[in-house]
Amino acid sequence: MKRRRLSGDEHALWKRVTRDVSPMKKRASSEEGPPGVNIGETTREAMTPTEAAKPRGRAKQKAAPAKSAPARKPRAPSAFEGGDPALDKRARRGRISIDRVIDLHGMTQVAARVALASFLERAQADHCRCVLVITGKGSAIEREPFEERAPRGVIRRRFQEWIDEEPLRSLVARASPAAPKDGGAGAFYVFLKKKNARL
Repeated sequence: MKRRRLSGDEHALWKRVTRDVSPMKKRASSEEGPPGVNIGETTREAMTPTEAAKPRGRAKQKAAPAKSAPARKPRAPSAFEGGDPALDKRARRGRISIDRVIDLHGMTQVAARVALASFLERAQADHCRCVLVITGKGSAIEREPFEERAPRGVIRRRFQEWIDEEPLRSLVARASPAAPKDGGAGAFYVFLKKKNARL
C-alpha cells in the first residue's frame, strides 16, 4: 500500500502537536538503579533474611585455644596418716608424758576452734612434745545465739578436720586416738613439731 503524503494543513498541525514534546533519553544501564539508590542496597534487599545476615568477605575467625586449668597444689597428708606407730604405742601405754591437756567438750564450734588454735600455738612455743585434746564422745550442745543446736559428736568430728587445716596443720606432726585411760574415743593425742620446723 502506498503511503499518503501529508497535506500542508496536516503538516502544520503535526508541528504544533509535537512542538512541546522532548525526545526520550537513552535507557539507563541495567547496572544502574534509580537516582539516590545504591545498587548494592537493592541487591541486598532482594536477598532472603538468612542470606543478608551472613557476613561477606570476612575471614573465618579461629576459636581461641582453651586455657588449661592451673595445676592443683598436692594435698598435705593428714595428721592421722603415717607417723610413727611405735610413738603412738608408747603414748597409749603411758610411756610418753602428756605435757598439757585441753578440754573442748561442751564448747560451741567457734569457741572450740579458737581455743584449740591458741592452745596448740602456746604449747609449741613452750616446746611441748605431746598434748591431749579432749573432744568428748558426742553430746548435744548449745551454739552461739541464733545458731542451731549442734548434732552429737560435732566437736570430735570437727577436730579431725581442723587439725588437717592451716594454720594448725603446720604445727602438728602427728595425731592419734587416745588410750582408754586418757579419754578413749573422746580424746586425741597431738604430737607437735619443733618450733620453726618445716613441713
